[in-house]
Amino acid sequence: MPKAQQINKHLTKVFHSQCFSKSVVVKELLKYLVEKSLKGEIPKEFEIAYEVFGQKDNQGKEKNIRIYIHNLRKKLNEYYKQEGISDEVILSIPKGAYSVTFSLNKKVIIQNKIAKLSPIILAASLIFLLLSLVIFPSKKRSKVTSSFMWKEIYDSDFPTLIILGDHYFVNTRNALGMHATRLMNINSEVDFDELVEKNPEIADNFKKTEQTYINQQGPFCLYKVMNTLGGGEVDIDLRYSSNLEWEHLTASNSIFIGSYKTQNILKKAYEKIGVSFNIEHSQLSYSIKDSTFVFNSGSSDFLNLEYATFIYFQTSDKRNVMALMCNTDIGNVASIKYLSEPENLEFLQQQIKDFPSRNFKAVFEVRGKQQTDFKIVLKRIDPIELKIEEVWP
Repeated sequence: MPKAQQINKHLTKVFHSQCFSKSVVVKELLKYLVEKSLKGEIPKEFEIAYEVFGQKDNQGKEKNIRIYIHNLRKKLNEYYKQEGISDEVILSIPKGAYSVTFSLNKKVIIQNKIAKLSPIILAASLIFLLLSLVIFPSKKRSKVTSSFMWKEIYDSDFPTLIILGDHYFVNTRNALGMHATRLMNINSEVDFDELVEKNPEIADNFKKTEQTYINQQGPFCLYKVMNTLGGGEVDIDLRYSSNLEWEHLTASNSIFIGSYKTQNILKKAYEKIGVSFNIEHSQLSYSIKDSTFVFNSGSSDFLNLEYATFIYFQTSDKRNVMALMCNTDIGNVASIKYLSEPENLEFLQQQIKDFPSRNFKAVFEVRGKQQTDFKIVLKRIDPIELKIEEVWP
C-alpha cells in the first residue's frame, strides 16, 4: 500500500485532471472517502449525506449517495484509462463499498525508475519485454519477500540503492577522427584521469565521454530485484557504478549488480572481503582466512562456464548490503533466479546457521550460453569474518 503522503500528492493530481476539474461534488466526495479510508474508517450512507452534503439522514438522500458513489467509481475508471494511465498510485472504490482502496501501479513505477536512470542505454523494447515476460506470480513474490535476506531489506527503515555496473567509454582518435571505444582498464572518470596523468602524451588522442552501457543481465536482474521487493513498496533509488561515491552508501541499503570489471570504487571493499577477479585471465580468486581458491571461467561442451559470486552482510546500524557479480551475463542471470526461489533461500539460511553472524559470501558455478543459464551449483559459502566497518561506510 502506498504511504499517506503519496496518496495525498496523487489526490491533488487527480483533482487537477480534466476528468475531475468540473466535478466539484465528486471531488469533495472522493476527498472525504480518502480521508476516512486512511484512518481505517468506513462511513455509513447517512454519515456521507450529512458530512459531505450537509443533509440530515433521509431515505431519499441515501439513494442519491449510491448514485454519487457510482458516478465517482466511473470517474476514477475513466481517469485511469486516460490521463492517469501512467500514474504510480491507483485509487479505486470496490462495488458495494463506501471506502477507497489504494494500490501501487508497480509496472509503471519500475518503468519510470528505469527510464529516469537512462532511457537511452536501457532500450525501451528490452524493458517492455522484461516487464511482460518476467513477472513473478503474486503468491511466489510474497513468499520470497518474506524470506531470508529479502525480508531484511523489505522491512528496513533505510531506503535501498541499486547500483548497476556500467561499462565506461572513452573517445579515441584514429585516421577517421574521434570515436567511442571501450578500454578494458578504464571503467570510470577516475581511471581515465589516472591513465592520462601517467601518460600525458596521449591526452590529445583520448577524451572523456558521458557514454556508458550495461550488459543485458543488468535490466534482467534489476527487474527481478525490484519485483521481489514489491515494485514500489520499498523506497528504491538507482545509480551507475561509474558515478558512485561512498557518501551515497552511508544511509541506505545497497545492492550491486554487475560484472567484476564494473565494480569501480567497490572493488577494494570486495577484495578485502575475499573476492577478486583477474580480468585478463577470467580468473576468480576467493579467499577465506589463509586459503585462496581459484576458479577459471571458460567453455566446455559448447557451453560457457562461469563463476559468479554473491555477498551479503549487515552493518552495525542494520543496513543491508548485497552484491551480485559475474564475468558474463549468465552468472548474474542464474544467481538472481536462484536467489528468487524460496527453497533456495531456506537452503542458504540453513548453510549459515552456525556462522558467527549472518554475513557471508558464496560462489556459484554456472553453465549456459549467452543470457541463457542451464545449470547453477553452489560451490562454496563462507562467513565474512572481518569487521564490516573496516570495509563499508
